[in-house]
Amino acid sequence: MIIFLYGSDSYRLKQNSQIVMDNYRKKHPGGIFFKFDLSDADETAKAEDAVKGGSLFGEVKLIVLKNTFSNKAASDRMGELIKTQNLLKEKDTVLLFVENQDGKELIKNKALFSLLAGKDGVARNIEYLDGEKLVKWIKSEFALRKCSIEPAAVKELTITAGNDSWDLANEIEKLCNLKAGGVIKTEDVALLGSRKTDLNIFDFVDAIAGKNKAKAYEILFKEIQNGRDPYYLLTMVVYGFRNLLAVKDLSDRGMSLDSITKKARLHPFVARKAHQSAGKFSSVELKNIYGHLLDLDTNSKGGTVNLADSLFLFVLN
Repeated sequence: MIIFLYGSDSYRLKQNSQIVMDNYRKKHPGGIFFKFDLSDADETAKAEDAVKGGSLFGEVKLIVLKNTFSNKAASDRMGELIKTQNLLKEKDTVLLFVENQDGKELIKNKALFSLLAGKDGVARNIEYLDGEKLVKWIKSEFALRKCSIEPAAVKELTITAGNDSWDLANEIEKLCNLKAGGVIKTEDVALLGSRKTDLNIFDFVDAIAGKNKAKAYEILFKEIQNGRDPYYLLTMVVYGFRNLLAVKDLSDRGMSLDSITKKARLHPFVARKAHQSAGKFSSVELKNIYGHLLDLDTNSKGGTVNLADSLFLFVLN
């Protein structure tokens, strides 16, 4: 049997993976459990041994495979094993594939994606929620923690944390600790939450990456017009491009998104957005841009340039 969980929403992907594993342990307390990260080339042979290995008493095996798509050799080998071992029909061996990427990226490996997402397996695409689906999920998270939340407070929470499930889960945890077993109100959210900055640094970086000068200029103009400190803006841009450089370097070494997140010590949301943007640049372009930004920083501190004007020139050039 094949179960395929994939998508950009890493928190809910982790949740759903855990549900599958917990259900397996309840249903098959004497079963055999394996877990492999195939971004590590050494894990492929171990995963193959686990698939082929028999069990003395016919126990059901659950084999969790992460980041199969990040390693071509691993993805090719797993595809072959599924076919030769007839794993789509096999009931005593369950393969759980977990991929923290959206379908547009995964389908580039058409052979494996089609095999896993076909009608003979169980596939679920776990992307970010919005609208009523997001509201329902937020309420369910409070219920899991023996709390409830007023409708107006849900709206305030989405303003505070957006629809990123990691951020929402962190805020929900704090709110439930504040009012254990109680009802969360708007003032509670306002008390604990700090609204996200209006500046979306990733939109700004994406606009530059896509050569969309008009959008980048518009974002910058609004921030300056609203009284944002130009040096703060520069600091945010430098931070964004520093992350891009780190993520690009690790990605070019063949590391998976999960591994990049841990190695670069980034929040999963930041790592994912940086990974998406980094693909739009070459390493040389990123180094040149980052070097230019550092020069801006040095010159602005020395008082030799008007920083606001320099930021606009950076966008236009």
